Amino acid sequence: MTLWQLKAFTTVAKEGSFTKAGKVLGISQPSVSALIIGLHKELNVRLFEKLGIKPHLTEAGRRLFELVNDVLATIEKIPEELDQVKGLKNGRLAVGGSGFAGSTLLPIAVQAFKKAFPTVKVSLMVQPSVVLEEKLLNGELDLGLLGIPPKSPLIVARLFREERIVVIAPPNHRLAKKRSVPLALVAKEPLIIEERGGGTIRNMIETLFARNGLDFAPVLKIDAVFGGRDALKTAVASGLGLAFIPEHQVALDIKTGRLKVLKIPGLKLKRTMYLAFHKRRQNPFVQTFVDFLQRYKEK
Repeated sequence: MTLWQLKAFTTVAKEGSFTKAGKVLGISQPSVSALIIGLHKELNVRLFEKLGIKPHLTEAGRRLFELVNDVLATIEKIPEELDQVKGLKNGRLAVGGSGFAGSTLLPIAVQAFKKAFPTVKVSLMVQPSVVLEEKLLNGELDLGLLGIPPKSPLIVARLFREERIVVIAPPNHRLAKKRSVPLALVAKEPLIIEERGGGTIRNMIETLFARNGLDFAPVLKIDAVFGGRDALKTAVASGLGLAFIPEHQVALDIKTGRLKVLKIPGLKLKRTMYLAFHKRRQNPFVQTFVDFLQRYKEK
C-alpha cells in the first residue's frame, strides 16, 4: 500500500470519477484504475461499487477514507512545516545550564529569544553539568551551558566564557588597605559563599584551601539561585565577611568604591563555561540562540 495509491483512492472518492481524479493527479484514467485495483487486491476488499454512472464508496471504502484523509492532509503539510523550521518560524528548542548560568544568564537569553521568535517553544532546565551531559546524550537537550568540560566524545564543547575569581572585601576592612594579602590571612576571616548555583566556585575554593593546608569554614551561606550575587555583595559590603566572586560581576561596585578586590599573590582561580551540544543532533535554532547568549555573556 503506497501513498500514491491512497492519494488516488481519496481523489476518486472526492471527485466521484476516475477520469476527473486522473486530471487532478495529472495521470491517465487507466493509471488511476490500476492504482485502485492494486489497492483492492492488497487490502482484499472492495472499496468502490458502481451504482449508476458514478463510483460509490462501499462501507469498507468509507472507513478507509475516514482513516486516510486526515493522514494525507498532514503529510501534504510536511514540506511547509519543514520550510518554517528552516526559516526559524516554528519548532522547539531545549536548553539547559548549570549553576549560575542556568539560574541567571540563560533565563535572560531565553526571554529575549522567545520575544524574537514567539512561535518557537523553548524549555529551560537547570541541573549539574554531569546531568546536563546525560540529557544531551539521550536527546532531551539541544544545547547545554556547562561548568566543566563534557567527558563523552559525542558531545562537542566550545569555551563560552572564562573569568577570573577574586576575593572582595568592604573598603574599610583592614585587609583592604594592604598591598598584598596572603591566602592564609583570608582563611582566618569570616567567609561568605554561595550554595547550589555557586557550587563550582565553592569546589574550587575548597580545593585551593586544602592544597594550602587551610581550613575552609564559611560563616554565611547564600543561595545562589534565590539570593543571587547581589545578596552576596551586599553581605560583604555590610561587613559580614569576605567572598570569592567572578571579577566582572563586581566591576561597578569597585568603580563606585562600594567594594574592594584584595590582591592575593598566586591566586589564579578561573571559572569557565562551555557551550555543549551533541555532534549528531541538528537543530536550526541552536546557533541563533547562541547568538543571543553572546549578547548576555558579560552580564
